[in-house]
Amino acid sequence: MLEWLVEWYDGVELWLVQLPYPLQVTLVFAVLLPLCWGLARVIDRGIDGLGAKLTRVRDAEPPVGRRDGGPARRRKETA
Repeated sequence: MLEWLVEWYDGVELWLVQLPYPLQVTLVFAVLLPLCWGLARVIDRGIDGLGAKLTRVRDAEPPVGRRDGGPARRRKETA
């Protein structure tokens, strides 16, 4: 069923293993760093949004990275 995927992955793995080590590291960083950064950003935004929806505080401020175009609110200092 997924034989083609397994064969493709084996080919890519074999090609990567045969490269010199500095090229392997460079290639892995070039692929993994942007992928992991993007995934972390999506997870962070999702958790911020979920927290904003599930909060019990009325008029809670939106998450830090949100830009909804509304005026910025200041927190009232209680000191």
